[in-house]
Amino acid sequence: MMLDIQNVQLGTLIPHPKNVRQGDIGAIAESLRIHGQYRPIVVQKSTNYILAGNHTWKAARSLGWNNIAVTFIDVDDEQAARILLVDNRANDLATYDDESLAKLLKELAHTEASLEGTGFDGDDLDDLLFRLEGSSGTLNAGVSATERLEAFEARGIRSVVLPFPEEQYGEMIELLQKLRNVTGVDNNSDAVFGFLQENL
Repeated sequence: MMLDIQNVQLGTLIPHPKNVRQGDIGAIAESLRIHGQYRPIVVQKSTNYILAGNHTWKAARSLGWNNIAVTFIDVDDEQAARILLVDNRANDLATYDDESLAKLLKELAHTEASLEGTGFDGDDLDDLLFRLEGSSGTLNAGVSATERLEAFEARGIRSVVLPFPEEQYGEMIELLQKLRNVTGVDNNSDAVFGFLQENL
């Protein structure tokens, strides 16, 4: 099936009233500003409802665009609802290869434009590298633990190092895991600090 891409006025399109997804309009607008529109949004022909690209449409409006690239598809309302859901759900189910992601972000971070237009920033890269500390391979080549800690400290984040006898190390790891389970989040210093304040 050949898809017909048309240049359409934004004002003629309607965000789908049943779209339950909440997107980051700012991040999408930054991408549109830097890269332009590199794929069309998908619109139901009979209703002009946007099935895929509701937030791209909103971001384009926020940038003052008049037109946007659209692919119209001829589907009934039930199939339109299914397309609306699967377009969002497929993104939810996707994951990253964190090591490869970190390598790519590090490469781009050393370019003139740095991480602009990627949807990631320096803090995201710092967090990713910190999570991957100790992983095998060459991911951390050229980035020492001291450099990563300095990057965190530049953001006002401090680390606490507590030495334990080898026989107590396993027990301490178990306690930290229990703490994560109780707070309900992983690597959230605010939740951990609040829990310790309430329970010590």
